[in-house]
Amino acid sequence: MDAILNIDNSVLNFLISIRTAFFNYFFAFFSHIGSGGIVWIATALILLIFRRTRKAGFVLLLAIGVTALINNFVIKIIVDRARPFITDDAIKTIIAKPKGASFPSGHASSSFAAAAILIKYLRKNGLFGLAAAILISFSRIYFGVHYLSDVISGAVEGVLIALIVSFAFERIYCKIRTSRLNKVNEKITVSYGFTYEPIPDRIWNNMQGKSYPDCDTVKKKGCKISRDELFYLNVLYLGFDGESKVGEIVCNRKIAKDFCRIFKKLYDHRYMIEKIRLIDNYDADDEKSMTDNNSSSFCYRNIAHTDTLSRHSYGMAIDINPLYNPYIAQGRIMPAAGEPYVDRSRSFSHKIDKKDYCYKVFKSFGFEWGGNWVDEKDYQHFQRDN
Repeated sequence: MDAILNIDNSVLNFLISIRTAFFNYFFAFFSHIGSGGIVWIATALILLIFRRTRKAGFVLLLAIGVTALINNFVIKIIVDRARPFITDDAIKTIIAKPKGASFPSGHASSSFAAAAILIKYLRKNGLFGLAAAILISFSRIYFGVHYLSDVISGAVEGVLIALIVSFAFERIYCKIRTSRLNKVNEKITVSYGFTYEPIPDRIWNNMQGKSYPDCDTVKKKGCKISRDELFYLNVLYLGFDGESKVGEIVCNRKIAKDFCRIFKKLYDHRYMIEKIRLIDNYDADDEKSMTDNNSSSFCYRNIAHTDTLSRHSYGMAIDINPLYNPYIAQGRIMPAAGEPYVDRSRSFSHKIDKKDYCYKVFKSFGFEWGGNWVDEKDYQHFQRDN
C-alpha cells in the first residue's frame, strides 16, 4: 500500500507542477462534462433517437446507472478514502471541491463503462468515447481531487460492470425476442405486399438437399440452424424492367421484420433489383444465382474456399444485385461474370457504394456491408450479427 501511495503522490505532485492556464481551462471542460455522467447521459439519449443505435443507448444508460449505484452506495462507503486535497494541505485544487470519498473515481468508472458500451455496440466510432473517458479521468488527477489509483480502479470497475450489464441485457433481450418469435405461427403483414411467416411445407420440402441439408446429412454432420429459426418472406420490388414483382426470401426470423421494412423502403424509393428468388431455384448453386443477378439470403454453405460457415447459413445475410457488385478475394471474382464491375471507380447502374440508397437503408438497420472489408471486398453483401 505504501508503494501505491508513493506513486499516487508522485503523480499528483508532478501534475500540479506542470499546471498552466491553458491546461486548467482544457481539463476543467472535461471534468465538468463528466460530472454526474452528463456527457454520457446526453450521448445515450441521442443514441435512443435512432433505430440502429437504440439498443446501445439503452444499455449505456443501464451501465452508467448500475455503476453509479455500486460506486456511491457500496464501494465508496466501504473504502471511505479521503480525497488528496483533504489529506495534504499542499495539494491545491482550482475547481469546486467535490464531496464524498475518493475511491474509486466516479468520473472514471462511469466514463470507462460508457466507453466499453460504445465500443461494443458502435465499434470504431466508440473510440471517440474512449478518448473522452481518458481525458475526463485524467482531469480528476490533474485537479487533485483523485489519486491515480482511484482513477485506475474506477476505470477497471466501469469496464467490468459494462461487460456484465451488456451480457445480462443481451441474454434477457434474446430470450424475450425468441419468446415472441416462437408465438408467430401465421403470416404477419408488415405492410401491404411485405409479409413473413414460418416456412410453409411446400417451400421447406423444396429446400431439402439444396439450401438446407437433407435429413441424412443433418443426422451425420448436424446443422446449426433449425427450420423454426427461419422465416419465409414475400416482398415487393421493382425489377430492371420497371415493373413491380413479388420476391421470395428465406432468412433468420430475427431479421425477418427488418427485411420487410428494408425492402419496403427500397420499393418506395423505386430502387431496382433484377431478381429476388430463393436460391433453391438454382439448386443452391451460388455461382449460378449470382451470375443470374439473383438477390438471395439463406443458404447453408461455407464461405467460398474456406471451411467456415457463411452468415448466409444462419439466414443473417443477403446479397443484392450480385452480378454488378461482385465478391473479390485473393484474386478471385465471384461471380466470374461480374469481372466488368470490379473497378468501383467507374460509374455504372446498380453499383452499391456508400452513396447508394441500398447501402444507406441497410446501414440504418445495423447491417454491415462487405464493401467495407479490408482483406476482401463483397460489394453485394449485407450481414448482421443479431
